Amino acid sequence: MTRESAVPAEGLRERHRKRTAADLEEAALTLFCERGFDAVTIDDIAAAADVSRRTFFRYFASKEDVILSDHPKRLDELQAELDRRPLDEPALTALRNAIMSMAGTYEEDREHMLRRFRLMTTTPALEARSLCLQRNWETAVTEMLAARMGVDPAKDLRPGVVAATTMAAMRIATANWLAGGGRGDVLVIVADSLDLLDGGLQAAATPTVAGRRGGGRGRLTARAASG
Repeated sequence: MTRESAVPAEGLRERHRKRTAADLEEAALTLFCERGFDAVTIDDIAAAADVSRRTFFRYFASKEDVILSDHPKRLDELQAELDRRPLDEPALTALRNAIMSMAGTYEEDREHMLRRFRLMTTTPALEARSLCLQRNWETAVTEMLAARMGVDPAKDLRPGVVAATTMAAMRIATANWLAGGGRGDVLVIVADSLDLLDGGLQAAATPTVAGRRGGGRGRLTARAASG
């Protein structure tokens, strides 16, 4: 096989991989909604997607992961959007703009997100897994902001505080939108939630002069984190 002919084949394999993952996710979501999460086995999901149990485990580690499979993809999207922001843009502003760009895709995924939301609100195992993934998001976003600001998040509170509160605002806004049946403009709802942070987090950007002189963390004050 020539190098040129290998490229389309690789693309075909990737498309097949994505299609199989999507089939497994749709099969799982449909079965969970029909029977309840606990009543569905991995064998049931594999059979509904017309693949083997072994194939299921090539894509997902558990039943919980198949429903929450978009978390890594969404996190990659957020990283990409943040990377596109101007380097001289304050960190909180850059994160806000990146979140708004990502939230712009929620409307097209509304029906899928609604089905999953209804399932998660009645399934403790899924809620627990979702909380774990949210913590992973918080850690990843902290690292993104720390890199952008040029600071060590183990010594500087700002990246962690901005990441935790901003992710919380986004999560609550999205949950409220879904709890309302996906009605209303999700971008407006997310923006309103993020607006509530401006007074506090925009002021939590730069240590005071006294804090710097003391060599400690200092009290967080006035401008958005800009590195």
